[in-house]
Amino acid sequence: MLEFWCGNLKRPRKHGSVKNQNHWTVLKSASLLTVLISASAWGQTVRLTTPVNTHYHDYSTASTMVSRNDVNNYWISSSSPSIISVTKGPATTGQPTVGGSDNKNNMREISNLTDELAEASLTTASSRADHGRSMDGITSLLSRFSKVLDLGKVVREIETSVMTSVSCTACRAGVGLLFHYVHSGRTNEEISLAATKLCINLKMQTPRVCSGIINLYIDEVVEVLRGVILDSNDICALVVGETCGKQNSPHLQWNVAFPPIPKPPVHAHIEPKSGAPKLKVLQISDTHWDPHYEAGSNADCKEPLCCRLSSGPVPPRPHLGAGIWGDYRKCDTPRNTMESMFDHISRTHPDIDYIIWTGDIPAHDVWNQTKSANLEIIKDTVDLFMQYFPETPIFPALGNHEGAPVNSFAPPWVKNPRFSIDWLYDELQKEWSRWLPATSRSTLREGAYYSTIIKPGFKLISLNMNYCNNKNWWLLMNSTDPTDELKWLIFELQSSELAHEKVHIIGHIPPGHSDCMATWSRNYYRIVTRFESTIAAQFFGHTHFDELELFYPKEDPFRASGVAYIGPSVTPYFNLNPGYRIYYVDGDYSSSSRSVIDHETWVTDLGEANRIRAPKLTWYKLYSARDAYGMSSLSPTNWDDFVMSMYKNRRLFNLYYRFYNKNSPVAPDCDDECMKRLLCDARSGKSHAREETCRPRPANLRSSRDGFSTNKPQSRMAMIFGSISSAKKSVSKKFYRTKSHGHGKTASENLSTS
Repeated sequence: MLEFWCGNLKRPRKHGSVKNQNHWTVLKSASLLTVLISASAWGQTVRLTTPVNTHYHDYSTASTMVSRNDVNNYWISSSSPSIISVTKGPATTGQPTVGGSDNKNNMREISNLTDELAEASLTTASSRADHGRSMDGITSLLSRFSKVLDLGKVVREIETSVMTSVSCTACRAGVGLLFHYVHSGRTNEEISLAATKLCINLKMQTPRVCSGIINLYIDEVVEVLRGVILDSNDICALVVGETCGKQNSPHLQWNVAFPPIPKPPVHAHIEPKSGAPKLKVLQISDTHWDPHYEAGSNADCKEPLCCRLSSGPVPPRPHLGAGIWGDYRKCDTPRNTMESMFDHISRTHPDIDYIIWTGDIPAHDVWNQTKSANLEIIKDTVDLFMQYFPETPIFPALGNHEGAPVNSFAPPWVKNPRFSIDWLYDELQKEWSRWLPATSRSTLREGAYYSTIIKPGFKLISLNMNYCNNKNWWLLMNSTDPTDELKWLIFELQSSELAHEKVHIIGHIPPGHSDCMATWSRNYYRIVTRFESTIAAQFFGHTHFDELELFYPKEDPFRASGVAYIGPSVTPYFNLNPGYRIYYVDGDYSSSSRSVIDHETWVTDLGEANRIRAPKLTWYKLYSARDAYGMSSLSPTNWDDFVMSMYKNRRLFNLYYRFYNKNSPVAPDCDDECMKRLLCDARSGKSHAREETCRPRPANLRSSRDGFSTNKPQSRMAMIFGSISSAKKSVSKKFYRTKSHGHGKTASENLSTS
């Protein structure tokens, strides 16, 4: 839960044994707030998963696996209770146990201890009582709490990113502490002081990080928790994921509506003829430019971000300090590396047709970020793009770190000007308008998403994925399609389908990542599989790795229908080489599929450049997907074949894993369980649904996947009904009704806009 407070610092989720874990030592003495100020505080983004051997242990055979009931699609009604109290049933066989009498007894004891701890910390912070005696009392409470909760196991689960009911219980206790603080009748200042002192005394972070993060978030957190209608069970199911049970609250279940137009028949992928025109596309993602990076500074500090003059004592030996071009440790991108990369790209790839820029611009100093500093680094990065690519079209997408505080993107129904996101969206409209048409201004200003025509018959849609971000506190109050973004997406795709356009979608947080809310992701998945014949490719960032996610239609669940490419980060944060991606896209001719024909990842060897103190960086092509993997095409079906083949071919997986880490010499080892998690990630274009997306394949798989035309033949009347003239009228009428999307909407209004 401290991911909420500290933001998503994007430490890559770890697999198998992990090296260089000194930054985790601060967790060892932590208690309840280990969950409240979560892995992100230490620079960790975890993809929260259930234990691998529970749900997807054998992919080589059609072994029996526990199935899960589909999530109920509750329609939100005006009779919904103001407080949702969910009684959990017995855990499904094979799943981590959440219920049980022992667990209930533990939860009662933890609840009581949480109340005592909250009161003790508030009293210590606000009274003139003997501080030493008060802290002795808190220490005693924490000792009792640790024995009940097994915090050591919680830490291990965070380290391995395999979360069980233990972490779920800790999350619920942490949320309980927050609720106790918020409803204690104390002022925001008193709550902030209590939380800060607890954070410092537990040595969870340095005093300035504790103070900075809590001061940044306190007003927002209190505002949200005073108005939220969810309990700790639902909040933890939302944030932690399926290991905390289903999201049972009807307030978390909603569906977007589709126009009454049949899905067209799906046809087999046809590879472009040799010599057909191609477009060359550059993807830049997760630059995380740190203007305060200082070579030689402390690169192994006890804070979420190091390599600054303020990062603590300078190492006694120069080679232990921050490298001149960046560092594999908890450090972001220095200016010289940014300039080196842009200069190299402009010289090596002068024939780039356009650039997709998939977000995350500021550095990871989440305790110290301000609106003005974020705007300044956005402007500076735009200036750098304009310096090296003055004539190249650039299409940006918004990252989660652009908010201040990080992950904070208040929807339009938040009327308090203190929390408005207008300061950012106004600036984005100003900076991005140089590359975008005037028609994009309304959605850009409303929600930082837009569509534009790249070429005749070829559309690009940029999504703001922060409205699926489960670390965006505001979504706890109302997560129903904020700003009607998905509703707008359906309209755009339906219009393109009727106009026979092809579409590329770009965004920041991948829809299958655990940072994306389950309901939002499920609706997006429905949209992408419905319009699979229109969407030619998807591109995201956020994870810092070189990877992909696949999509499978409900009516044919073992046929891959779409692929989302997740581009590598520029930042080395952390244990990674800086990198960028080049795509070759089917080009300009009448029957162009606009599909990705091939892609290349380019990197620089950061460790070697720092070791020899190179005067300039050497960037090189790490691999081409088709050449390295021996693929005849990059169709979704071929990607699915490739992913499934890695289960039986460890050598092939090792190659994939080397590219996944951008050839980093300090990447952690990946054992068999790690391999299964990574391959499940690749099969999971839908978040928090791993039992569904990673199920074993039937033995007769090949025959079922060869039939591409999966739709039943449509009647002539249905085809006439779906004609362009009537359909456009239907779509326009349905999707251009405007409603305010307020937190105070009735449940029926929520339904009408979903």
